[in-house]
Amino acid sequence: MTEKKEKKNILIGGLLVAIIAMAVGYAALAQQLTINGTAQVSSTWDVKFTNITEGTASNSTGASSTASNKTPAVISGGTTASFDVAFQTPGDTMEYDITVTNNGSLDAKLANVVTTVTDGSDSPVSITEANGINYEITYGSSNMPIDSAKGQILKGKSDGAAPTENIHVKVWWDAAATAVPENTVKKLTLTLEYQQA
Repeated sequence: MTEKKEKKNILIGGLLVAIIAMAVGYAALAQQLTINGTAQVSSTWDVKFTNITEGTASNSTGASSTASNKTPAVISGGTTASFDVAFQTPGDTMEYDITVTNNGSLDAKLANVVTTVTDGSDSPVSITEANGINYEITYGSSNMPIDSAKGQILKGKSDGAAPTENIHVKVWWDAAATAVPENTVKKLTLTLEYQQA
């Protein structure tokens, strides 16, 4: 009997040791782990139109231009540049230079260009039209066509002046026109979508 009792005591002792080991193991695994940290972004994003310059009116036929700005060219909200031209004689031309500035510290890539031209009733029309009102839009100092400008990088501001790029808009009434164009109002909307480079 003593042998049986001894085996029983050893078994009970072993079970107690196992229970204690399991309790300690659970306590160790049940501890909360806490990580505290702070992350701060010091970069900035600030790409917008900052200036619009009205060029001098001209006439491609050599006559005096009768083109005029109905309202002054303006920039609103940093994202919209507006101008309103009135033509009276075929060959009349007006030109504008619009400045895009990157005041942020991140480089900006021109990811997409959307050009929409509508008539007075907002029906889509062609950007160029025989004997009508036409637009030509170029980008940068190399005067590349705006549709070819995708992928161009506008560096972020470091020390000194903020990097800029120029958009040149030329609008004219075709010199070959012999009658008033079908679309006497032609509204241009140009959207430049920049993203982080």
